[in-house]
Amino acid sequence: MKKIFTLLVLTVFVIGLHAQSGQTNKTMQFGGVERQYIEYIPANVQSPAPVLFVLHGLGDDMSNMFNATGFKQIADQHGWIVITPQALEASVMGYSMGTAWNSGISITYGAYHIGINEDVDDSGFIMAILDDLIANNNADASRVYATGFSMGGFMSNRLAIEHGDRITAIASVSGTVGIDIQGNTPVGHVSAMHIHGTADGTVGYENADFSLSVTSVSVGLGAEATVEYWRSYNQCSATPTTYNYPDNMNDNLTFERYEYTGGTNNTRTVFIKVNGGDHTWYYTPNNDIDYTTEIYNFFAGNTVNIAENELTANIFPNPAQDILHIEAENFSEVSLFNSVGQEVMVSTSTDFNVSQLPAGFYTARILFSNGQSLNSKVIIRR
Repeated sequence: MKKIFTLLVLTVFVIGLHAQSGQTNKTMQFGGVERQYIEYIPANVQSPAPVLFVLHGLGDDMSNMFNATGFKQIADQHGWIVITPQALEASVMGYSMGTAWNSGISITYGAYHIGINEDVDDSGFIMAILDDLIANNNADASRVYATGFSMGGFMSNRLAIEHGDRITAIASVSGTVGIDIQGNTPVGHVSAMHIHGTADGTVGYENADFSLSVTSVSVGLGAEATVEYWRSYNQCSATPTTYNYPDNMNDNLTFERYEYTGGTNNTRTVFIKVNGGDHTWYYTPNNDIDYTTEIYNFFAGNTVNIAENELTANIFPNPAQDILHIEAENFSEVSLFNSVGQEVMVSTSTDFNVSQLPAGFYTARILFSNGQSLNSKVIIRR
């Protein structure tokens, strides 16, 4: 009788989960206002189920983000719950900015300091959705992920900084760590991926510059500084494993991947640098990589096949001040590129003098005698 009762309870539980499957537009009272979000639960949902929050950009909406990024297909393939929340409208000095997250972005222009939806607790709203999922949909509290584009990327970073005890990993696309929170210490160690184009005309690659009608202002950390923020805090390896994606598409783009491993609690920090990339979500078959697939693989712990690029080199010290030393078999030459992709030095010597270069983030491209190359991130400090 006990076995029959247990089986009956399990059957009712599974039927209950499946009864909730599909896409649902939901509302929640939070912070004195009605908040909206899309909840997508696939028919084959895992039990317990990983949760992925997908955050739209400035002026966008949850429906467009849900439909455009393709995470529904990821949910269907792997049984994840996907949540796409809606940001609230924001206005600055009486002018509408459209929908915007309180992501840590602000604008300082002259004597004016302008915060974006500073009185809205978006982090709390998203955590309230998570609480509901754990209570009512058997969500897996140990596998909670967040990704976002542009301001949604900024918001992903804020979630990780403020709720790293509940967020497992984040992936930000063209959105960095907001200027108002870049000095904050995260509450927990979170694996982080950042994807950014070097020609991003909306959130600048080097300093997160945002263009206004009369000037441009920095609204956060630069792309490489964001990667270093997480790599350093997570105590990941200083030297990354690098991979150049095959360049098969005629899109005037090349994609480089840098992966820093061995962090606290097995955290990883991954950077995908898009040479020539703009403020865009790239995807196959138009481009050589698909952001949605890359993000899922990162969250799922899948590794990139780099067998074709199994080259090794040791560059030290890193950070450097005067001389970089390179140890590599079959070394031919090394080129150094600044953060916007400009070649600033070339040398055939394994002792590389960088004393005349400004402090910052650089890419060292090591060429081997067999024609292959390997990229490594280098930091120069003064």
